[in-house]
Amino acid sequence: MKNMKLVAVICALVSLAVLAGCGVSKDKYDTLLNEKIVLEEKVNVLLRAKGALKAEYDNLLAEKMAVSARLETALSEKAAMKGEYDKILDEKISIKAAYDKLLAENRDMQDRLSR
Repeated sequence: MKNMKLVAVICALVSLAVLAGCGVSKDKYDTLLNEKIVLEEKVNVLLRAKGALKAEYDNLLAEKMAVSARLETALSEKAAMKGEYDKILDEKISIKAAYDKLLAENRDMQDRLSR
């Protein structure tokens, strides 16, 4: 008997739960479902934008690396040219000194000959 009453009470409760639904109105459920769909679409848009920004960042990084390599090449070429310039300048100075010495000797000889 007690079991029958217990089973009857459980059946009544289950019936009431089924009739009452899950406790959320259909309008509220639809509203929340629509909000979820909108938010998922926004997330998808943001993920695509993030992917595009990542691709652009990768491109800029590759360009930066290329420019950096060109700058390093230019700096090493500049250093090599500076070395060549310094070498030529030293040669010019020594040639100028030798020229001035020869000119002075030439003047001395002309002065001796003219006396």
